[in-house]
Amino acid sequence: MALGEHLKTLGISGIRVFGDSITAGFNASRPHLAWPALFAAATEGFPIRNHAIPGTVLQGSRLADGKPRPDNGVSRFARTLLDAPHRDAILILYGYNDARYTAALETMNVAGFVRDYTRLLQALIAAGHAERIAIGSPPYIPDAGFSTGSPGFTGQTRQGFEDYVEAVRKLAATFHVHYAPVYEQMKAHGAGALASSDLTHPNDAGHRVIFEAFLKAERQ
Repeated sequence: MALGEHLKTLGISGIRVFGDSITAGFNASRPHLAWPALFAAATEGFPIRNHAIPGTVLQGSRLADGKPRPDNGVSRFARTLLDAPHRDAILILYGYNDARYTAALETMNVAGFVRDYTRLLQALIAAGHAERIAIGSPPYIPDAGFSTGSPGFTGQTRQGFEDYVEAVRKLAATFHVHYAPVYEQMKAHGAGALASSDLTHPNDAGHRVIFEAFLKAERQ
């Protein structure tokens, strides 16, 4: 059963979203056109708690300066997603910035991403949230976007980026949670069609595709 319909059968209390600037709604022309708001509206207006932080990565691996990225997902998920007993749905869209970072590949890499995502999912499932979790593959980035970004967040290859997409897909299958094929569905629209002028964040159409991918996500 697709996630949107599945959640309606569970009597959930709300929706929590977890990710970076794309989940925070960057470059949607209006707040209600960002993908989390679209999802909430399509699922009977469940209250939404947006725990996205712009610029964040999921893993707590060391960057080029020898320190983890501040506010990384694995360091903060317990206080935002496990702060108290609840029946909220949990939608996670991470991996975009992890995949774009190339300045410390010895430490900041797919293996570290899988390690820390595994830790996060294990904790959420142990707390009883398994049937209310959906994870999305990193949003599509056009080729020109690989040369755009702050220091360290440029120079990735298509294959290097897609390694993170495959990692999320495998994690969803391993943990039997809903999988939103965000990258795959955005890619199908063609290079750059869903990107805003900064080549990093989606435009309104891109946010809608992300929302649709989560709404129709299937449990693996």
